[in-house]
Amino acid sequence: MLRIPKALAPAALTCALAAGLVIATGAPASADRCPSSRSPKIDGAQAHWTLACDTGDVKIYGWVDDTRRDGKCAVVRIRPAAGEAREFQACGSGTRETFSVTYDDQNVAEVTLRLR
Repeated sequence: MLRIPKALAPAALTCALAAGLVIATGAPASADRCPSSRSPKIDGAQAHWTLACDTGDVKIYGWVDDTRRDGKCAVVRIRPAAGEAREFQACGSGTRETFSVTYDDQNVAEVTLRLR
């Protein structure tokens, strides 16, 4: 069994808690290029989105579901390479919201699923 010196125990606990927070709120974000699709699931939420390109623009469309009665909302956040970020949320277990947004003159966006 691995032993951690007493002086390092608080730091190790902090790292473990931080890692748990990242897992609970979804995977770290990375930018997607079109064409691509994802169907992420986290505890309490699920979503599906597609990035499609058309004449130099990117269109991101899909849905987000709240899957648990916990008082939190499932949120999809879209951050384009340039332009304003957008958020779409579903609140209340069993609620699904659809979304569709287009950003001009780009083919990449960072899309994430989380709870709020």
